[in-house]
Amino acid sequence: MKKTLVRGGTIIDPIREISESKDLLIEDGIFIDPRKTDENTEIIDAKDHFIIPGLFDLRCHLKQPGISLQESVNIISRQAISGGFTSVLAMPNLSSMADNPEALKFTKNSIIKDEHVNIYLSGCLTLNAQGKNLAPIGSLKETGIVAVTDCPNCTQDNQIFSKAAEYASMFSLPIIELARDYSLSPDASAHESLLSLRMGLKGYPRVAEELFVARSILLSKYTEAKIHLTSITSKGSVDLIEKAKNDGVNISCDTTSNHLYCTERQIENFDPLAKPLPPFREKEDQLILLDAVVRGVVDAVCTGHQPYSFDDKSKEFDIAPPGTLGLENGFLQLYAKLNLNIDEKLILITRVMSKNPARILNIKPTTFEINSEANFFIFDPYGETTIERNINQLGRVNLPYETKKLEGRIRQTILKGKKAC
Repeated sequence: MKKTLVRGGTIIDPIREISESKDLLIEDGIFIDPRKTDENTEIIDAKDHFIIPGLFDLRCHLKQPGISLQESVNIISRQAISGGFTSVLAMPNLSSMADNPEALKFTKNSIIKDEHVNIYLSGCLTLNAQGKNLAPIGSLKETGIVAVTDCPNCTQDNQIFSKAAEYASMFSLPIIELARDYSLSPDASAHESLLSLRMGLKGYPRVAEELFVARSILLSKYTEAKIHLTSITSKGSVDLIEKAKNDGVNISCDTTSNHLYCTERQIENFDPLAKPLPPFREKEDQLILLDAVVRGVVDAVCTGHQPYSFDDKSKEFDIAPPGTLGLENGFLQLYAKLNLNIDEKLILITRVMSKNPARILNIKPTTFEINSEANFFIFDPYGETTIERNINQLGRVNLPYETKKLEGRIRQTILKGKKAC
């Protein structure tokens, strides 16, 4: 097979967390000794560009209502590639709920293709993700799942959640938990604040998240289960998690790139396409989350990518389904928000969007080591990218903004050793 040499770029090493000038040679999808070039080697000139390990999204919803799962996965894979992602963790709402081995096997054998990004599957924590009865976690583990979750739902019964945590820990499966107390946020559609009051929207207070963050911390402490809190949004959640980590609790967390980029002001014109789950909060929450990412309190940044059609979203704000897109814009949004030099930004982003997500799932992180699979992207920090909604194009509808120019450009993604598009 023809070899490919990526020459003249600066790689961001995810293990040593340094940047260094280094050539990369690929053959048969893996990295080989860069000295083994020949006259037929294809050259990719990466001068003045950065070579970044493929990103790993910890919360991606594959199913889009109204189209087949196969079509939705095809679209999502292309969007992931354009945003620098080479791996995603799929939430359990697939062609049917992933609460039985047959649903998972069908998706693995019939839907996921070699040309797609690496799609890792999660299984339901409870049957139909309804929080009433435990799913057969042991049987699901045998199909190859890497985590269990009811996301975007949250188990409200403390006894069920406690038993599920113990059960999952028996199989060394992390729990991905989207913390929310429904009794404190019934029918909520916006962050509880003066803005939601003025808009006449039912509020989703910080404490609705923080109570169940505290629940996960306590259960992780006493059951030794590995619980990962996804899409945290509240400054109070950051405080609770930081204290728990200092106390040695086996807890980890992420927030979404959209929550680091947007605040509640994004919805003040009642734009249902910008309605996320959880809701965008205030500027002070955003700043504390950004600081927590830099300090390592927040372990990872996910996208929360959840596609909807224009018809699904084209309703009154309070009844429109929550969910926003993030795969194409996630990396660039975080890059724009970090107040660091270029090398420091990219080293941090590699940690929270590539290395840490893999480790949270007990998967070997993407690296540039010889004999490892070649998954990376070439980034031009001096370019510019315009991200736009297109209400007529599947998968481009519910961006949280109509159009945005972002600093930097992803020039090329290499997936499994091949140029991806």
